[in-house]
Amino acid sequence: MAGGLFLLVYIISFVTRGQAYLQFVEPGYTTATSSSTYANYIASRTVDGDVSQQISRCLHTDSKTDINKAWLRVDLMKTISIKSVKFWYRNDRGSGYGNTIRLRGYSIRVSNGTALPPPESSCYTDPGNVTLSTIIEKDCERTAKYVWIYQDNTLDGICPILEICEVQVFGCETGKYGVNCNKTCSHCKNKVSCGAVSGKCNQEGCVHAGFQTPYCQHCIDGTYGEECSETCSEFCKSRNCDRKTGACNDGCLAGYSGNQCDQILFKECGIGRYGLKCGESCMHCLEGICNNVNGICTKGCESGFKAIMCNTPCDKGEYGRDCKHKCSGNCLNGEICDPRDGTCPSCAAGFQGTKCDQKCSDGTYGGNCSEICGGCLNGTTCHHVNGQCPSGCKPGWISTPNCDLPCAAGTFGLDCLNTCSGHCLHSAPCDRSTGHCQDCSQGWTNNFCNEQTGKPRKDLERMTLEHLKLDNKRLAAETAFLKTKEKYLWLKINSEFPIVLKNKIKPSVSERKLSRMKQFNPE
Repeated sequence: MAGGLFLLVYIISFVTRGQAYLQFVEPGYTTATSSSTYANYIASRTVDGDVSQQISRCLHTDSKTDINKAWLRVDLMKTISIKSVKFWYRNDRGSGYGNTIRLRGYSIRVSNGTALPPPESSCYTDPGNVTLSTIIEKDCERTAKYVWIYQDNTLDGICPILEICEVQVFGCETGKYGVNCNKTCSHCKNKVSCGAVSGKCNQEGCVHAGFQTPYCQHCIDGTYGEECSETCSEFCKSRNCDRKTGACNDGCLAGYSGNQCDQILFKECGIGRYGLKCGESCMHCLEGICNNVNGICTKGCESGFKAIMCNTPCDKGEYGRDCKHKCSGNCLNGEICDPRDGTCPSCAAGFQGTKCDQKCSDGTYGGNCSEICGGCLNGTTCHHVNGQCPSGCKPGWISTPNCDLPCAAGTFGLDCLNTCSGHCLHSAPCDRSTGHCQDCSQGWTNNFCNEQTGKPRKDLERMTLEHLKLDNKRLAAETAFLKTKEKYLWLKINSEFPIVLKNKIKPSVSERKLSRMKQFNPE
């Protein structure tokens, strides 16, 4: 009797302080258990009514390094409708982050049993990325007997530890909810379990047919029965029915009778007919079949029509059976596709196929895909609509957007920046991509026909070193030859720059400055 009186006083004192919900942790009556204890910092300190936050008045779980979880379980001694959970954490370790570093990543969980681990569907889980207060209250609208504070976060490199000083649990007695717990859960099937704040019913549902969980509100129009899981008959005149029984409110469509309009008055008509004495014709029903009473197309619509009686043509841009498909949008001049099969009279530039739903094949573009792409770089295909090359032009083509102009005769390479040697056989132009000749004129050799054969030219006597075209691999060797007496030198010369010649250089010349060579004695 004394314990019950204390609980009553404790609850009344809580309400008189302006709180709207009951507090169910009763010092001396409520029990608490923890996963472990450190020294004498035991779990019962969390339900003793003392909200002091010095560790000497708190629970402290063990700090062994092999521990991978810590928990506190508060036994409320009966099942209640919980609204929220509040707890006090130690605050004697400085301020801010230092106090609650071990709390980061915790969760609040509830259950009706003591099995471990507690249910993973928690009321609240801390994200672990903010500094926590030392006094925390979190909403937890559940019906349960046990409240858990659970810690299994090891990401900070700290073994899970709890240092909780006091816990309080707010809510209503089961069967009650709302401000001051003055509403009943009579709308729920079990009448004893609903959300303390909202009155939301649990999974057992509502007590009456015609209402829908979680708040047991009236069924929406067109539905009825338990959990509003049934659909009103399609033959109700208004398509609405009694939310409990399913009886049609405004009577039945022609040809049907019964509370739920599920009795047929007419005999079967032949295919394509319906109504009184089968005097009506089905509309554009698939296979010509419709309901013999109301003309509704039971198998759907022919291509190009929609609605339950298939008497509505497809909207613009739709086609096919029941108008379920969309036109490609690529018909010429924005024309609409055929509502039956989606075909276009003609295609816009860049598209092909009867429905104009395919891009031009690689290498083609434009109207009817009749244009041929130019010389796009690296073998890429041009844009299917305008023919432009996305990465520029390959060698042999002038750099225009479409790469459709070949190099002029006598030029070759990227953007036609190189000049042919001019010594291809019969003055033929060189290959516009590579600069190669098929054959060379007499006296010239190699792929470019820019290397002279036969006797050397006399105009070499006044050739200066600035005219020499020496590649990187031969430069050192040729320079060494020039500095050595009685050696041979290869020079590259043509009409514009040196070609390859084998020459013997007089010692007197090679010993001089290398700015000019006075004389060559070809062998």
